[in-house]
Parts: sequence; structure tokens; C-alpha cells
Amino acid sequence: MKAGALALVVVAALAVGGAAAAVTPTPSQRTAIVRALRSQQGDVAIQKILISTTNPAYASMNWGFATGGLSSRNNSVLGNQRGTWKVLWTREAEQPADGACVYVPAPVAHDLLHVTCPPASKLHARSATAEERTAFAKSFLTSKLTPYAKSGTRLKRLCVSRLNPKWAAAAAVSIAGGHTYVWFNRGKPAFESLVEAGPPPPPAVVLSLASCVGYNPADFGG
Repeated sequence: MKAGALALVVVAALAVGGAAAAVTPTPSQRTAIVRALRSQQGDVAIQKILISTTNPAYASMNWGFATGGLSSRNNSVLGNQRGTWKVLWTREAEQPADGACVYVPAPVAHDLLHVTCPPASKLHARSATAEERTAFAKSFLTSKLTPYAKSGTRLKRLCVSRLNPKWAAAAAVSIAGGHTYVWFNRGKPAFESLVEAGPPPPPAVVLSLASCVGYNPADFGG
């Protein structure tokens, strides 16, 4: 092999070897991670567990409900906070993994789930102003989008997307104490999650509002 070609092979090998790649946990890490997940989900069947090499305080786990085998496949991301593993985010395996960007640093999301996170401005919305809250509440309570709006008492965590300011979202609280999520387009209710009324907002918009409003973007295609 010529010297130039050999040099290229060596450089390529070093590049691959230097790239971050998640690793399997130690026995003690595995025990603690499984315990954390089962404390939340019950007696589930465990598949693959990975520890991030960019930040070992984060891990991902594939799992399913033990009673039904692994026909229901899920994925959770966990974080080690002050020595204790906690579930940060869970999705069904078929759902987009982009939602992890809301809960973990971008390098960790890429390491564990092969997700390239968008810039922070596309992940964090702003809280609505007092004037906006008044206008959105009036629009929601008079909307014909869903019957649920008639029993709504208030909107909480009302946020406006920085990615596309024409979109906003909030949790709507009912008289009975339940809640639904409502997305607004140009100030009017466009989609409601409880009965899935209206066309869903674009996935990028769903993701941009998730951390501010407090919903799991994977549940709504984000």
C-alpha cells in the first residue's frame, strides 16, 4: 500500500475510534437503572441499556411490559441526579426520538439516540404576556373546536413558540380538575389533544413548545 493511502486509512481509523459511542453499563449501574425504571413502570422486561460516553450521568433503556412480552416496545432516557437514577423521558419505540432534546444535552441525545438536536431557540418557547393570556383565554372559551372548551376554567403554562410565533400552546384545566392541551394558530384554537380535534401542528412546532408547556412531545408527533 502506498504511504499516502496508508496515512488516509490511519486518519480514518483514528476518527472512528475518537467518536463518542454509548457503552453498556457496569453491573451496579444496570441494577440501579433497572430499579429506577421498575419503580415507575412496574415489572417490565428489560432489553438494551446504554450509558452515554459524552456524559455518563445519562442512560437509555429499551423495555417492554413483561406480561405481554415485548410486543409493546418503549424507550426511556434516565439521568443520575445526586447518585440516584431517575426516568427523565419515555416514548414508544416507534415515536420520534427528537423529544429527548428537551430533557438532555444535545451531545447526549446524539450519543444515546442518534438524534441531532435543533438549536436551543427551537426548543424553548417564551411565556405569554398578560395581554396575550387574556386574548388566548377568551378565544379558547368561545371556541367551537371541542365541547371540552365549554367546561374549561383556565389556561396554564401558556407559551408562544420562538420557532414560529404564529403558534402557541397551553394546558387547559377543566371544572372537574382534568386537563387537555390546546395549540393556537394565529390566536385561535387549532388542535386539542383530548379528543384530537383539528389538524395537528407541525412536529417542529410541537417540539418547540414542549418544555415550556410541559407535555411530552413524543405523544403528539414532536
